[in-house]
Amino acid sequence: MNNHIVIIGASVSGHNIALRLREKSKECQITLISEEEYPAYDHLKLADLISSVISEKDIFLCSEDSYSKLGINFIKNKKVGSLNISKKLLYFKDKGSINYDILVIASGRSPVIPDIPGAKKEGVYRLYTLNDAKEFIQRYIAHPVCIVGSNSFALKMAEAVSRKYGVEVKLLSCTAFDPSNIPQNTEIINDSITEIIGEGETQAIKLASGKALGVCAVLFMDDYKSNIEFLKETGIKIKDDFVLVDGWMRTNQDNIFACGSVVRKDSVVISMMLVDHIISKLGEVSARLSV
Repeated sequence: MNNHIVIIGASVSGHNIALRLREKSKECQITLISEEEYPAYDHLKLADLISSVISEKDIFLCSEDSYSKLGINFIKNKKVGSLNISKKLLYFKDKGSINYDILVIASGRSPVIPDIPGAKKEGVYRLYTLNDAKEFIQRYIAHPVCIVGSNSFALKMAEAVSRKYGVEVKLLSCTAFDPSNIPQNTEIINDSITEIIGEGETQAIKLASGKALGVCAVLFMDDYKSNIEFLKETGIKIKDDFVLVDGWMRTNQDNIFACGSVVRKDSVVISMMLVDHIISKLGEVSARLSV
């Protein structure tokens, strides 16, 4: 009987794990699950897509056909709802389920829109998925844009928006950036948004300092949360919104691993170690199944 390895999340980490596992083992069954309608892509290239430096096809790491040719079962448009660890069963949020022998959690972390007045107005976005970027691109941008973010990706997005639309960018950040890295036409503001103002759509923001700024869109790219809601009541240990793992990327539950941004420690080297360890576990699982 072939062992079934299920990977939750077609993130860069999930994608790489699937490919490396197939390189190491031709016999095991591999299933890669994605909430989105696309195969794995590089989220960091979304800024280049917005600025029209690249086309949509350039962000993808592979095609759906590539998975099929490698014998990887790719399930798209499916959100994981819960796990039954004792039965090694994964339930989808809408309907259906799938069994696994070994489970890898690579569901990533995504930015959240804060619960503030006006947060649901038109013109408020989180920039994480390809569909997020597509939605933003469709908006008419002729006035300043506010980006909330404190990492290099926020800087890159500020540069992309300014280059694409020729507007000023108000970058709200809780940290200081190297002045040499700040894009042209970008103002760094050490403040936070308390309200988004506008009649139906975004027209301005109110800051904690009391100051108001006119903007036509707000992009939230700062506060992130792990996409691990499905782990509730599983007993898998979580701390500070990260899955706890050991040096082999093992969780506290047998045959369940985690990698990528849902854990604090991850790298290409560690991911390769994870693949080697899963391969070693396949023999143990097969032995138990044959008894």
